[in-house]
Amino acid sequence: MKDSTRGAFAIFFTYIFWGVMPIYWKALGSVNSVEILAHRAIWACVFSFSLVAMARKTSDIVSLFLSNRRALMMLLLSCAIITVNWSIYIWAVKDGRILEGSLGYFINPLVSILFGVVIFKERLNKIQWLAIGFATAGVCSEVVALGHLPFVSLSLAITFGIYGLLKKLSAVESLVGLTVETLFITPFALSWLIWCQYSGAAHFPYGVWTTLLLLGTGVVTAAPLITFAWGVKRSDMTTVGLIQYTSPILMFLTGTVVYHEPVSSVRLLAFVLIWIAIIIFSAESLWRAKRTGGSDKR
Repeated sequence: MKDSTRGAFAIFFTYIFWGVMPIYWKALGSVNSVEILAHRAIWACVFSFSLVAMARKTSDIVSLFLSNRRALMMLLLSCAIITVNWSIYIWAVKDGRILEGSLGYFINPLVSILFGVVIFKERLNKIQWLAIGFATAGVCSEVVALGHLPFVSLSLAITFGIYGLLKKLSAVESLVGLTVETLFITPFALSWLIWCQYSGAAHFPYGVWTTLLLLGTGVVTAAPLITFAWGVKRSDMTTVGLIQYTSPILMFLTGTVVYHEPVSSVRLLAFVLIWIAIIIFSAESLWRAKRTGGSDKR
């Protein structure tokens, strides 16, 4: 299997996982969104640092802090971007805005494709442009359904698009990069939790189930981010952009089927148009891969 194919599969399974994540955050309904965010950062740091220690890569982190200022600045920026993304996403899910979050991640692939075309000079053929046209039409119809410019959706799309770009540009290995990112935010998160506990706004540990879920935020945060960072380095941004539709489709289904958020006929139209885009792009990719394989045999 080619490196690019492995990268695409890693991204695909990551987005399946992210697509059903609203169920996890909904299960933490009794905990404040900011408190969840703080726990998420701390336990992600603990989990990722444990993996670094087991892989004997702690020297890579030390070396990064001692001699690679440019990489550290990029990781600091990506840390700030992903923290904003996490904050908006957790709040949106807990506030009953899963479908708005879904729209954000429908828009996000268009941002990734834009970066691919503008920054990396990736070229699209006519069939790929047709797929993007259907996807754009679907996103526009969702905007019409909401009746206003979706701040939540646009914020999620832009922040995660920039995060993916920074991961693509980063020369730091994915696990080490994530560990350093979480190390940057952990002191602030820990300070916030201590203040909340001292002021009576938080009562950690909670019940057994809630406490286990909070501790588990480290695994459900770090593991998919590691596979995403690994996959995005091995795939072109256009492929990354279109695979990303997996997550919002699952989020859309979670919001409508599991949590019964209202869905209009216009939203259903958006869903259909985006599926058409995915089918077109997938068929074109398979045809191109088959033709390339045939050429190699000759």
